[in-house]
Amino acid sequence: MDIFGMLVWAVVFISLVFFIILLVKGFKAWGTAHTILLTILFIESWTFLFFAGSVTHQRVALTKSHDTLMEKVAKLTKQVDLEMLGDRLDPSLNLEKFVPLSNEVNRLALERGRVWRGARRQAAPPAKQGEPTLYAVQLPPTISNLPVAPPADAANAGGAAAPAVPAVDSALTPESVVYAFGEAISPVGLLPTVYLGEYVVVANTNGLATLRPTAPLSQVQQASINANETWAIYEVVPIDSHIAFAAEGSKSEEDAIFGRMDKNKIAELLGVDPALADADLLQLSPKDVAKAKLLQSYVNDGGRAPEKTLDSSLGYRVTFTKDHTIDVDSQEQRNAMEGGYYDLSGRSVDARLKRDVDEAVMFKTGDTYVFDAAAAKELDKLGVATLGERIFIRPLNDYEFAFRDTRRLTIRARQDLLLISRELDEVSRTNTVALEQELKRSEENTRLKMDKSQYDKEFAVISEVATSLENEVQTKTKELDELYGSIIDLHERLVKRSRALANP
Repeated sequence: MDIFGMLVWAVVFISLVFFIILLVKGFKAWGTAHTILLTILFIESWTFLFFAGSVTHQRVALTKSHDTLMEKVAKLTKQVDLEMLGDRLDPSLNLEKFVPLSNEVNRLALERGRVWRGARRQAAPPAKQGEPTLYAVQLPPTISNLPVAPPADAANAGGAAAPAVPAVDSALTPESVVYAFGEAISPVGLLPTVYLGEYVVVANTNGLATLRPTAPLSQVQQASINANETWAIYEVVPIDSHIAFAAEGSKSEEDAIFGRMDKNKIAELLGVDPALADADLLQLSPKDVAKAKLLQSYVNDGGRAPEKTLDSSLGYRVTFTKDHTIDVDSQEQRNAMEGGYYDLSGRSVDARLKRDVDEAVMFKTGDTYVFDAAAAKELDKLGVATLGERIFIRPLNDYEFAFRDTRRLTIRARQDLLLISRELDEVSRTNTVALEQELKRSEENTRLKMDKSQYDKEFAVISEVATSLENEVQTKTKELDELYGSIIDLHERLVKRSRALANP
C-alpha cells in the first residue's frame, strides 16, 4: 500500500473513532431512533465513499492504461508513417519506403507509357514493292509496367499515397508509333539491351502486331533483329535518370549524391572500354576522346566535379547562413504535355510534382543542400548561403530525340556516302579516260620523239648539205664576180678596140 492509501485508511479510522465518541455522548439526548438513523446514514456515507473511491481507482488505472496505449499507438503510427513515407525532415528521397517507391514506379510508368515485355517475333507478311520490310511480333496478354496499387490505408498513414492503378487497354492501335528494343536474359529476367528502331503499327489482330520501320534500319539494327527472338515494345522511349545508372543497392553518399556509379556496367551498356573512364583525354585519338567523354559523364555523375567543368554540368553543395524561403510550386496547374513540368521561373506546374502543402520551402541556418550552379550562385549573391563542394551533375538526355537525331545523321551519312560513291565512280571513270588519253598521248609522244630524232638526223644532213652548197654558192659567186670583172674588163677593151678601129 502506498502512502496515499495509508492516509485514506487513517482518515477512515479517525472518523470512525470520532463517530463512536459522538454517538456515545449523544445517545441519551437523541434517543434510539435518531441514533439508529445516524448510524445508518454514517454507514451509507462511507459505503458511497468506498464505491466512489473504487471507481476513482479504476478510472485512474484505466486512464493510465489509455495514456500508455495512446503513446504506443502514436509511436506505431509514427513508425508506420516512417515506413510508408520515410523521414519528412530528410530532403533526400528514400526509395526504400513504400509510398516514395510506389510514386517513383508510377511516375516512371506514367512517363514512358505502356510496355510489352517478351514480345516474340513471328513470320511477317511480305511488304509491297518499294516499301520497307514488315516485322510481326506476338504481344503478351498483359502490360508489363502497370502502376503499383497502394494499400487501402496508405492515405491514413500520413502524406500523399501513390495514385490508383488506371484502367488501360492492352491493345496497340494501328498507325500508332512504338519503339522496339531487343531483349536479353539477365538474373532478374528479360531486359532490353539494344535499340531496334522506331516503328508504325500497320495492323494488330489478337495481339499479333505488324510493324513497319519509320526509317531505313542500320546494319547493326538489322543484325540485332536477327539475333533477338524477343522484343520489348515501348509506347514512349524511357526517360533519362541520374539514379538509373547507379550500382544496384548503392545509396546517396557525400561524394556520390546519386549513388555509386558502376563504370564497368555503364561501359558495357555503352559498348566502350572501361579503361576510358580514367584515361587522359590528351593522350587519346579523336574517336576515343568522344567515347571517353561520354563514359566519364556517366561515371562522374553525382561525384566531385573535375576541373574546367561547364556550368551546365556543375552543382554546388550549399550551406545556408540565414533562414531563407523558396517558393517551389506555382499557383498554375497544367499537364506536362501542355507546356512542360515547370513555369518560366522554375516552379512546378505539374500536379504530380507539387507538394501536399501550399507553403514555401523553408531553409534554416546550417542546412546543407545541393543546387545547380545558377541557383547556387544566386543564393551566394543574395548572401543567404555559401558555396561548398563542386558536384558534377550530368545533363539528362532526351533519348527519343537522340535516337531520331542519330537516325537522321545516319540517313544523311548514307546519302552522303551514296553521293560520294557516285562521285568516286565518276572520278574513277574520268581517271580511266584520262589514263587512256595519257597512254595515247604517251604513244604519240614516243612517235613524235622518234620522228624528231629522224628529223634531227635529216636536219643534220640537210644542214651539212646546205653548208656545202652555201660554200659552193660563195665560191661560184666569187668566181662569177671574178668572171664578171673580167667580162667588164674585156668589154671595156672591146669598146676601146672598136673605137680604135672606127677611127684609124
